[in-house]
Amino acid sequence: MDILIILAKEGLRMFLKMKNSRYFEATLTLIIISLLALISTYPAFSGHFFELSNDGGVHLARLESLYQAFNAGRAPSLINFIGFNNQGVAMNAMYPWITLLIYIIPRLIIDNPMLALAIGFWLMNFFTILNSYWLAKSLTRNRLIILLSVSIYQFSAYHLQLMYTRVALGEALGYTFLPLIMLGLFQIWNRKKQGTIVLAIGMGLVANSHILSLVLFTVLISFLEIIRLLCRNLSWHELLQLLIGAFISIIMSSYSLYNIVDWLLHNKMVAPARLLISLDPLTSLNRMLTNNIGELARGAHLGIIVTFIFLYLISQLISNQTGSWRYWIIGAASIWVLSQNWIDGDFLANTPVSLFQFTMRFLTIVVLLLMIGSILFLVQINWHSYSTTLFISFALITVGMSGVISAHNQTKQNYFWALKQSKSNSLAQQRRNQYLTNANYQKRLVDTQVPDYHIKKAESVQSLKKVSAALNFATASRATKKTVQFDADNSQKFKNTFANDQLVTFKYHQKNMKSVKLPVIGYKNVNYSVKVNGKKKNFKYSEGQLKTALPAGDSYIDVSIARQSKHIGLLLLTGITFIGSLVYLATNCFKPKYN
Repeated sequence: MDILIILAKEGLRMFLKMKNSRYFEATLTLIIISLLALISTYPAFSGHFFELSNDGGVHLARLESLYQAFNAGRAPSLINFIGFNNQGVAMNAMYPWITLLIYIIPRLIIDNPMLALAIGFWLMNFFTILNSYWLAKSLTRNRLIILLSVSIYQFSAYHLQLMYTRVALGEALGYTFLPLIMLGLFQIWNRKKQGTIVLAIGMGLVANSHILSLVLFTVLISFLEIIRLLCRNLSWHELLQLLIGAFISIIMSSYSLYNIVDWLLHNKMVAPARLLISLDPLTSLNRMLTNNIGELARGAHLGIIVTFIFLYLISQLISNQTGSWRYWIIGAASIWVLSQNWIDGDFLANTPVSLFQFTMRFLTIVVLLLMIGSILFLVQINWHSYSTTLFISFALITVGMSGVISAHNQTKQNYFWALKQSKSNSLAQQRRNQYLTNANYQKRLVDTQVPDYHIKKAESVQSLKKVSAALNFATASRATKKTVQFDADNSQKFKNTFANDQLVTFKYHQKNMKSVKLPVIGYKNVNYSVKVNGKKKNFKYSEGQLKTALPAGDSYIDVSIARQSKHIGLLLLTGITFIGSLVYLATNCFKPKYN
């Protein structure tokens, strides 16, 4: 008994000692972040299914291609034979894939595609919360303010829509790493030496995730620095640190950026539909009041709790005439207003702005500025209301995840309705495809079809102006499909018998020997190999496809590409630069101190 008492006292003493150490708080923080990430993820996978959008189908095919490559111990192919009718679309070349490793690594470990996908989402949510926590902690040590601001950023309705109804993984990853960029900026402004590397890592990760987000965030940084220049706060030292950060981030993303430039220089490809759909305030209001986060470009919103916080801070602009928080809220409100259809955006339809397609993308910036503004406001009023903080944070989480649960349940209802309909019913087919499970995972990979990044016709059947001025996404997509250089009717004569990340096999029958266009896109900078009945054949490029001579009778055609990426050196450079930057932060600069 005495021994047990002594052990208990010693254990209590060690616990109290640990409680007062920074390691205890760090561990507790990581546990809370992990739980919040779990809360953010589990409802979207409850019932062992997931709602898969059209964008989600694109990313699912990409994930499978990446998984097969790494599972076979080879570098990923830049074209995708998996999905997209096995036509070999250059998705992995034009959409950066490196940060998708958070989805690939679980798949390599766990022989369960849906569980691996859920873990990938958990990791993305974990890093989103962690990055926003670091940003908040750089602005205040008040734990209540940190909790509230992180909840605003993580559980905004737009973020949840981005992940779970649009399933735009690239853009969602951009959302994940944006707080790192702002953390780096604040550190540079405060002359902290780690700021340059933090900024570089943030920008590099965004560049390896989503190019449109990279452009958007670069514009944001440029605008902030122009304001600092006008306010005479921009110094030569700051400018130098920004340039160094930009240089390191370019090296860190050299693989992704070079691939895009290389493919654009060698091929004339169909760009994603060019249009500009603005937010409609009435539609957004209606969907906000009903907590609807369904996929609708003109109806995206921040969520009712986040909107109330936003409106409260806007109202405080009148009564509180001082404080730097005002500028962040004014900026957030200005961007939100510019995103609405109150302003006629037709004059932007034929400008590079149309590449963004939807002004709802700007809500990412709105949420970030709102988060920063709310932190600075609460610091100014010396916020210490424990009960109110917990109530608002709980409301943010509850309302946000209720929207996810509602959308998830609607997908289930739609699926069971679709099972009762005819297979020829296009709406029923669409709703069956949205219901992703382990049982239909592989089948769902085949269904994805998009015109993006096919070879473009020499003369477009519809002028760019007409395409850009399209009033809705469906109209723009139809117009875009007409610019694709691909013989879809002829491709129906081929039967696909096998496809993986490097190879696709077709069966074809004809009465007489003649040259035939293969149902594979012919990019000029790809090392293709064509075999017919096991024998290597010469091929040529014809109207955006590969073409080769096929004998009479049945033919089995294998189209493959080089086993190694020809840009493997840049991939290694990207990895070395990223790891080196993390090591530098860990050993020299980034040593958080805990109160």
